[in-house]
Amino acid sequence: MEAHLPHDPATRETTFPNHHAPLATVADNGHSRMPVHYSSHTSRNVTVFAAVIAVALLVAFFVVHHFHSNNASALETATDQAIGRPVPVDVVRVQRASAEGLLNLPGDARSFYETTLFGRTNGYIRKWLVDIGDGVKENQVLAEIETPELDDQLRETKANFAQLKAQANVAATNAQFAKVSYDRWEAAAPEGAVSQQERDEKKAELDSANAKLEAAKADINLGEAQVQRLQTLEKFKEVVAPFDGVITQRFIDIGSLVTAGSTTNTTPLYTISQSDKMRVFVEVPQPVMEDIHKGMQATVIARELPGQTFTGEVDRTALALDPKSRTMKVEVLVPNPKLLLLPGMYVEVSFETSRTNAPLRVPAAAMNFGPSGAQVAVVGKDQRITFRPVTIGRDMGDSVEISSGLSDNDMVALNVGSQVASGDQVEAHVIEMAAPPAPVRKMIPHGPVTAAVPPTTGGTPAR
Repeated sequence: MEAHLPHDPATRETTFPNHHAPLATVADNGHSRMPVHYSSHTSRNVTVFAAVIAVALLVAFFVVHHFHSNNASALETATDQAIGRPVPVDVVRVQRASAEGLLNLPGDARSFYETTLFGRTNGYIRKWLVDIGDGVKENQVLAEIETPELDDQLRETKANFAQLKAQANVAATNAQFAKVSYDRWEAAAPEGAVSQQERDEKKAELDSANAKLEAAKADINLGEAQVQRLQTLEKFKEVVAPFDGVITQRFIDIGSLVTAGSTTNTTPLYTISQSDKMRVFVEVPQPVMEDIHKGMQATVIARELPGQTFTGEVDRTALALDPKSRTMKVEVLVPNPKLLLLPGMYVEVSFETSRTNAPLRVPAAAMNFGPSGAQVAVVGKDQRITFRPVTIGRDMGDSVEISSGLSDNDMVALNVGSQVASGDQVEAHVIEMAAPPAPVRKMIPHGPVTAAVPPTTGGTPAR
């Protein structure tokens, strides 16, 4: 069938090939009229599908509801059982720490003697004879200083001294003449040859001559002292070593200006140290300072010297604590005949300590820390928890030494969380605590160490 499109503008009817009736009609007012036709077979399929979906949703609802009900009931039952059952915890019995131990502390190696040399006279360096790393002997010349001004002063002072001696000779001659004249007048006075006035005048002349002589002698002493002072300064033209040692620093070169003194604006000449015996300074913490005493043995090692062990002795202690670090300075003397230990080295010092009353020891897992400080959960015979404040003596890493707060045979709980409060009943599972570890040397990490030039016995040629 063909589709006919009327040319009437009032009404247009569209006809499709598979239908005998028009599907849409457009009226004059512009509104469309679309008739819809459903078959009875299509309506029945939609109804059946909706019913199946509804039944499936209903079944799913009942299944999920039943599952959640069972889970809630099981959870409620388990909660009731957990509330009524004590919390299981692991407990250990406290033990005594080892009476003997190895205390490892960092140390700072210093020379037995070390000093910085300054000039004692003004001048400039004429030549230097030793350099850093050179071994020197006591009174060995290290450098020579040219002192033209000092030399001129010495010559002038010597000339003045010679003049003072000549003046003293004149004064001595005058005094001798005054003495002879006075004796003559004194002898003639009883016979009336001279008057008493003339005799007194001769006596005054004698006293004046003697006074001038004494003044001349004093001037001679003063001049001699000035000469000796300048001659002493002349000796400082040669810079000598004050003791046997090694030159560790040189601050001068040929022509360097030297100013007498040791102020901040004065350039030093050399630094020399004696290292055949070392002073090792150790800062001992307050909790263990009673274990360190004068005369006890100490072992010193350095990471840069593997296999080398140095034995020393505690020479002195500061007998006072640093208020900032709460440590006590201890000095250990260590023989160093081969000069293997160098000044400024970082070393580890080990002290073998022995305690008559060893403290109690607990695992680190037994410690609890709160606002009131360190605490330990103690399990009593009634299986109830009691938190006790304790004082930590020494932290050994995996275990802690307790100074106060615990008693022998106390049972302490491990890894107690916030769910357990003081007074709660627990289910204790006793485990064995590891024995105190044997003393083991531990290396302490340290910063870089600057290598120094090994000492030698020969000197540097004069420059």
